[in-house]
Amino acid sequence: MAKSRKVSRPRSTTRSRKTKKKSSNLSIFFVVCVVLVLLGAFKQNREASSELKRNIETSLQALSEQDMTLPTSGYSLEILSPAGIKLDDQKINKMLRNTGDRAGMFTYQGGGVGTYTSSAQATDHRQHLVNTFLEGFQPFEVENVMMPLYVLAKRKSYEYDNIQYAGRPDVWQSSRQAFFYPRGDCEDHAIVLADWLIEMGEDARVATGLLDGGGHAWVILFKNGKEFLLEATQKYGLSRNKAYPLAALHREYNPQYMFNREYFWENTGSKFTTSYSGKNWQKKSRLSYKPEIVN
Repeated sequence: MAKSRKVSRPRSTTRSRKTKKKSSNLSIFFVVCVVLVLLGAFKQNREASSELKRNIETSLQALSEQDMTLPTSGYSLEILSPAGIKLDDQKINKMLRNTGDRAGMFTYQGGGVGTYTSSAQATDHRQHLVNTFLEGFQPFEVENVMMPLYVLAKRKSYEYDNIQYAGRPDVWQSSRQAFFYPRGDCEDHAIVLADWLIEMGEDARVATGLLDGGGHAWVILFKNGKEFLLEATQKYGLSRNKAYPLAALHREYNPQYMFNREYFWENTGSKFTTSYSGKNWQKKSRLSYKPEIVN
């Protein structure tokens, strides 16, 4: 009896074509989805950039109509010592005039506490207490604490004082001036950044000291039990949501003093510290403003 032979039938190509067509359709669908997402993100970023530009222009317009000179009266300074010494605005102005209104940052000692405050020359050629440069200014509301530095990187460029002010070696801008003027150096950037963050309800302070052996100013942000160091003059590597670096990672910054709108601190410990709180940071003075009388 002859053996039956198995006859192999040719494979059907119909299923293969269907599979390839389905795979091709999925690929097209995926590409279309990616393109739509990218277009949506591009549109969102463009709208956000347009809104940011409008907010900046609105703030600049409002500032152009204001008197941005710093006050020379209406405040007092309490030296935080057992003696409880308090200086009114007349005594403060007399103390400041003793500098001859020369350019630069000056410190003041006495009251049994050593250095208790500092002053700097403003654009008006007069010396002012460093706290007064923080005016309670916020250009506009933003959604997170990363935005102010991002905005400043877009708005303000770095410029040395002796170039911007025709040979004057050290001139400080107030927070309003620092946002209004398109150029400034480290303390100008730090002042407007700290003031903006404070107005948002954050604990931010301007720190002054040394960076790579030269005088410098930066911002320290205290948030959620941590200390963050904000290099206010940074122009690259920023985004609207990029987290700030921890202060402990930056040993190249050597702080001597800190201040906000109200208080002045001195670092009485090592200049190489990366901590901006603790017993080495002594609170030396408090600036108070007289309440405005409304008729």
